[in-house]
Amino acid sequence: MANNSFITLQEGSTGDAVVNLQDCLKIVGVYSCRSNGVFDERTKAAVIKFQKNNAMTADGIVRRATMSALVRCWWY
Repeated sequence: MANNSFITLQEGSTGDAVVNLQDCLKIVGVYSCRSNGVFDERTKAAVIKFQKNNAMTADGIVRRATMSALVRCWWY
């Protein structure tokens, strides 16, 4: 059985998932800071920029749809 769980990331989140998010945001060109694993104001601003650039609700919260779009941009 596949694990369909997804962790929502938002300001205040920390850890490896945030490092991965920050690395993806760098790859797509909306984040230029060090990937430190802390979802801070700069990370939120980068997420909002990515969401706006991709016609998504720009709330700075990384839910499944935002992460899926980010991964698609990263792979193409």
